[in-house]
Amino acid sequence: MSTPVALSKAELRSLLTTCRHHDYRAYVMFLITTLHGLRVSEAIALRRRDFTVNDDAIFLTVARLKGSEKTTQRLNSCPESLFNERQVVAEFIKNLKPNELLFPDTDGGMLTRWQVTTLIQKYGSLAGVPEHKRFVHSLKHTAGILMRQAGCKLEEIQAALGHKNLNSTAMYLRVSSDESDDARARAFGAAVGGGQ
Repeated sequence: MSTPVALSKAELRSLLTTCRHHDYRAYVMFLITTLHGLRVSEAIALRRRDFTVNDDAIFLTVARLKGSEKTTQRLNSCPESLFNERQVVAEFIKNLKPNELLFPDTDGGMLTRWQVTTLIQKYGSLAGVPEHKRFVHSLKHTAGILMRQAGCKLEEIQAALGHKNLNSTAMYLRVSSDESDDARARAFGAAVGGGQ
């Protein structure tokens, strides 16, 4: 089982801020992708009909790929506008017809994986995200790692990411490369008496 490569909180913030400034469509796509732990194929296939508005709540239903479970999840509200998914998405989808893609290409068709990879590489570079983290699946890993760091139970992470098998979720019990680097730095600092 490989170690998940995830963005740190600061890197995620920087990526979303950069995208919001340069390419609002990419910002919304990466926000939703991270908060719901989507695969790139799931994100580019999203349509207006996948969102249900109930009173003050909005729900996203995703037919997950690779044998994962279908999920219906409430969009997050947050006092900080960068992460206020409910408000961002409500505005983004308000004029879309039910069958319209959320993130079409310039011809109105579905974006390709390559196009999305190009976007995360471009904006990840501008945001100072390390090169080895500039791939879309790192956003799904970020969701799992952040949930684990917040103290979520493995079963909660499993449900959030739509995993049928708990073994798929177990990878998030492994420390991320950043956590490993931080642990080495603390150990070395303690060994030389400097602490950290």
